[in-house]
Amino acid sequence: MIEFENVSKTYEQQPALNDLNLTINDGELFVLVGPSGSGKTTLLKMINKLIEPTTGTVKIDGQDVGAADIRQLRHQIGYVLQAGALFPNMTVEQNAAIQLDQLDWDVRQKHDRINELLTRVDLDPQTYMERMPSELSGGEAQRVGIVRALASQPKLILMDEPFSALDPLSRRRLQQLVLKLHQELACTIVFVTHDMQEAIKLADRLAVIHNGDLLQVGRPQEIIANPASEFVADFFDDGTTRNLFLSQVLKTGFGRLPEPADQPVKLAGTDTIFTWADLLNQHPRQLVTVDDLVLEPQDLLSYMSQIGQVS
Repeated sequence: MIEFENVSKTYEQQPALNDLNLTINDGELFVLVGPSGSGKTTLLKMINKLIEPTTGTVKIDGQDVGAADIRQLRHQIGYVLQAGALFPNMTVEQNAAIQLDQLDWDVRQKHDRINELLTRVDLDPQTYMERMPSELSGGEAQRVGIVRALASQPKLILMDEPFSALDPLSRRRLQQLVLKLHQELACTIVFVTHDMQEAIKLADRLAVIHNGDLLQVGRPQEIIANPASEFVADFFDDGTTRNLFLSQVLKTGFGRLPEPADQPVKLAGTDTIFTWADLLNQHPRQLVTVDDLVLEPQDLLSYMSQIGQVS
């Protein structure tokens, strides 16, 4: 559990965070979202002591981060930066194993661990182990950055706008990868983004931050349905947000009555089309039921096509 207690941060008498209180639970994929300059990255960096609060306390599992040994603290936390941030003179394997070097893993252990993780992030180890960063695409470099963060098996991963520099296709693929890894590894992920749709897709819960103030915390659909302020409502209302929810799919006319042979998976109207797409990615022929109506796989493509025509 991560706890921020009355945390404030001031830079040259300019406030960046204002008396903020927040709890992030174990195992959550928690997203800090807000416009650029809102204070979300400052908050993230307090978790691994890259930034210390001017006032207040940050705790991990009840222990004050401010009193922790920096090396021990950071060995327990994986950190994914923007654009991978790989060392240009080191191979993929060497970049990915940096923290394992500091932990004195032997050569075989390191090699086996990086081999396993490259496979997990869909990079063939035989192809990529000896490549240099200059030989990687942006998406590949970021996958290596994720491997590096996961290498020492930390329970906590920090991700600071990791996909902001990527093209839309690479971004979608890596979002999907993060969801898969979070499910498989059962770790806590704290993810920073200024992209509202990215926040909706990824978050178990999210916190909206603006001008250093914590405006609202909750599940994405709860915040969209009941925004705490006009700013929150405007931030999440880009004309397409409501189209992300399965309740809107039904309102648009999709869905049929169930038949005896159906074996659907039940989803809620507050689930998003991302949840539906993730399910179909694993089981392409799977039917789903929402509010007693059945949605078929082809309905998703038809619905997305319809959204595109409207927008």
